[in-house]
Amino acid sequence: MSDLYDTDILLGSERQADLLRRHAVGERVNDAAIDWPNIAEEIEDGGRSELNRVESHLVQALLHDLK
Repeated sequence: MSDLYDTDILLGSERQADLLRRHAVGERVNDAAIDWPNIAEEIEDGGRSELNRVESHLVQALLHDLK
């Protein structure tokens, strides 16, 4: 499945999201098909991106106040 991430990240992420949703409602899916390492990395990256975005907004607000 990680090969699909390298060739078509949109399709790969859509397939992973579908598998996770099916897994979440209790449907039996092939656990080997779920790319847990990439999913965990994407979640961490999303959290870091949000933190960086908030920090950037705070810095901009502080700079604006200093002016």
